[in-house]
Amino acid sequence: MKLSFMTWVCPDWSLSQILAAAIRYGYEAVEPRAEANQAHGVELETTKKVRKQIRKQFADCGVEISAIATSRRYALAAEHELQESIELTKRYLELAADVGTPHLRVFGGGTPEGMDFSDAKQRVAESLHECGPLAAEHGVYLCLETHDSYSLSADCVETVRMAGHPNVAICWDVLHPYRQGESIEEAFDNVRGFVRHCHVHDATRPADDGPGGWEMALMGTGDVPHDEAVRLLAGINFQGALSGEWIQAFPPEQVLPHDARVLDEYRRAAAG
Repeated sequence: MKLSFMTWVCPDWSLSQILAAAIRYGYEAVEPRAEANQAHGVELETTKKVRKQIRKQFADCGVEISAIATSRRYALAAEHELQESIELTKRYLELAADVGTPHLRVFGGGTPEGMDFSDAKQRVAESLHECGPLAAEHGVYLCLETHDSYSLSADCVETVRMAGHPNVAICWDVLHPYRQGESIEEAFDNVRGFVRHCHVHDATRPADDGPGGWEMALMGTGDVPHDEAVRLLAGINFQGALSGEWIQAFPPEQVLPHDARVLDEYRRAAAG
């Protein structure tokens, strides 16, 4: 498995700065965050010519693009908003193929007021199914994240099963199912057949032990047993990335080297 980081940690850095940091701190991959006004340039508006240059820039550095993280979501009450999100997803699939990443991160989203969760799941699943053939054509996996209303791994897996397409998969954010009360082993057992990408970020448990109020922590200093998650992933020969996601929680010069070192220790221990 590869070490990666999402560009939320350095939204103002150019692509050259990002790649230099990846090499400096020992990351094998980077996850550009699209739709967030960041400086890396991996966006829908990027021309075909520049997309080729981006792909070459990564290749020349020996760094992969682990995924493109989007804001796309599908549990939307308004039909025109849903169709817009689906069409944008299809355009992001083309972007992913152009820059050379096999993964596109998407969300289910929060359940709209007045909509049953079962109906929301169906809407998300149908949207993912519609995008599936184009994803397959481009060699890209749509990765539904264990996040928002789909934080529980069982809900995320059920939705992916309902989508019924081999190019619809899961981005396992290790934190979110855990803070909702699932053990690492329980979440892994659910997602193991579908996980293609992982988000990692340690956090400290709130005083009330509830799902809200968790505070970001440097890897290994919080309460989320990522070492167990890495061990379980190693057991299935996981070939995706452990991608650190910190939304302006730490300076990049602090968290990037620290988390790379600790995650590599976990990775080495899991390999025996």
